[in-house]
Amino acid sequence: MNKSKWIAVVVCLLLTAGAYIGSTGLFYTNFRPIRNYDLVAFATSWVGLIFMLVRDRRG
Repeated sequence: MNKSKWIAVVVCLLLTAGAYIGSTGLFYTNFRPIRNYDLVAFATSWVGLIFMLVRDRRG
């Protein structure tokens, strides 16, 4: 993987962490369970990133 792909992975990790904290209220308010549509959004974004990395690798 080249530098731009690593940057994409790190940005996706940071956005996932930020969205998780915002969705659950972790560290700043009473903890709320994560919602199903948040889980779908997380899974979709990560599957899309993995798909693009695999597609880029093949050609």
